[in-house]
Amino acid sequence: MARPRKFDEQTVIEAAVRVFRTGGYTGTSLDDISGATGVGRGSLYASFGDKHAVFMKALREYVRQALVQTREELDGPDETAVDRLHTWIVSGAGFVLRDDERFGCMAGKFALEVADHDAAAHEVILGVFSEQQRILTECVAAAQRHGDIDAEADGCAIACMILSLNRGMDVMAKGGVDQGVLDAAAEQAFRGLPLTKAYRSRRKSS
Repeated sequence: MARPRKFDEQTVIEAAVRVFRTGGYTGTSLDDISGATGVGRGSLYASFGDKHAVFMKALREYVRQALVQTREELDGPDETAVDRLHTWIVSGAGFVLRDDERFGCMAGKFALEVADHDAAAHEVILGVFSEQQRILTECVAAAQRHGDIDAEADGCAIACMILSLNRGMDVMAKGGVDQGVLDAAAEQAFRGLPLTKAYRSRRKSS
């Protein structure tokens, strides 16, 4: 009879997320994960498989949490949709800088490191970006229904632009660009959306 596990799988996976975000895929070993979790290499192999299998579980867990957060931030009534877009754009400028460990987006990190030669990771990373774009597109559509964004504008293209800006802010922040510069760029990006005259007038007077 197999011996019961003496550790919580979810706790191990969440610890592995932090280890991979710190060291990257190449710079992380099973020994690093074992040291961070207190679970021996043999137990890790028996429960999860090799390093790549642990990495994929960690990446999927990060993506799951990221999508929950994205939905929480962007879902809501039509009348506040444009405000949620504004908050999402501006908060992206400080995403890395507010974090003492400067982790940034795990999906973005591994899109650069492994996605071009790791088909499984590529699928997960493309999936999270596609789902975030879909959620953003729905929020843009809500703002269009409320009359805050031009109804004729391409909502999917706007969503892709916002997501691209968010990921670019992540890279620039990790490169040392000052948060004030990024905040100003984020505000400029928001003002550059196809906002209606009615919305611009309301915002100016508020």
